[in-house]
Amino acid sequence: MGNKYVLLLVLLCSFKLYAQDSRFKVIGTVDTKYNDSLITLFTFTGDIVRTVDSTYVKNGRFGFEGWEYLYEKSLISLGNYPDTVLSAEVFLEGGNISVELKEMSSVHSPLMDDYKIFQDSCRVLWKQFSIEKDIVLKKKLYDQFFFYRYIFKKKHIHNVLGRSIFLDDVSYSDDPYFAQLYEMLSDRDRSREDVKVQYEYWEKRNRRLQLKGRQFIDFTLVDSLGKEKKISDYIGKYKLLFLDFWASWCAPCRAQEPHLFRLYQKYRDKDFGILGISLDASKTSWLSILQKKENLWPNLCIINKEDEKCIRELYCITGIPFGVLIDKSGKIVDVVNVGWQHLEMILNEYYKANNGDSCKNGDL
Repeated sequence: MGNKYVLLLVLLCSFKLYAQDSRFKVIGTVDTKYNDSLITLFTFTGDIVRTVDSTYVKNGRFGFEGWEYLYEKSLISLGNYPDTVLSAEVFLEGGNISVELKEMSSVHSPLMDDYKIFQDSCRVLWKQFSIEKDIVLKKKLYDQFFFYRYIFKKKHIHNVLGRSIFLDDVSYSDDPYFAQLYEMLSDRDRSREDVKVQYEYWEKRNRRLQLKGRQFIDFTLVDSLGKEKKISDYIGKYKLLFLDFWASWCAPCRAQEPHLFRLYQKYRDKDFGILGISLDASKTSWLSILQKKENLWPNLCIINKEDEKCIRELYCITGIPFGVLIDKSGKIVDVVNVGWQHLEMILNEYYKANNGDSCKNGDL
């Protein structure tokens, strides 16, 4: 009987410790001018409000207690949500959570403090990478940056913090750890709409990267006079041909035009050419833009909306501006999806690797 009582006592103590570790306690402060104001704690499941808890400010203090909930960020607000006066996002982890509500609210908890250290370290690593001139050291710092982020995301992949960083990092085209982390997600997380959207984006980007080394995909388009032209009509005329996918309604496309002009002027004597391909469904909008700008290279436009859909799918275009660099044989040298800076880097490396070999147009 004695052993049974000991076992029961151990179980009760374990449950008590678990309960303590699994409950959060928000200890909040705010300016005393907000005394007697309503403070509300919202928890969410996706975009849906899951629970609501309210209290009032007394002597500049307020508090909440409850079970740990880390599936989504939670929100503490003073005033009526969403028209709040003051607010703070919190992770409702077990233990004490210190919140100071003000114009720039501050939150302290083990998880939040860990996150702040992570952010500061990432900024340091990226700054070191950005200013490093040595190619070998630069590559090492680049790898360290992504590995450090991977370790942090892996540690927190089963809570909202890790999942949020994981989804945000899809924007890094060179992040090598997405697939590994995706496999660590629970079935519930994989079924989330935000996860599915980012996974589809990642898959399309991978297919886009696989275009490198393959032959270009030909399309029939029209020129400004309405005559049908094919991409293949321009292949072989240049050592490198850049297909610039754009549209009249795309502000970033228009913003990068001066930089494309500069790169064209810089490399045209090295047999570099550009072919503009507009994804405008409206020919009128496309032609109105062409009339206003200096056209140093040929421009074509899609024939109909179905062509746009087909081009986007086969070239794995997730957004514009977007570009494809093609060599004289029609092989895709690289894909440019992050703007003119990426193109300039590719051109610099390409011509440097080819010892600045330049042959004039017409000498091919």
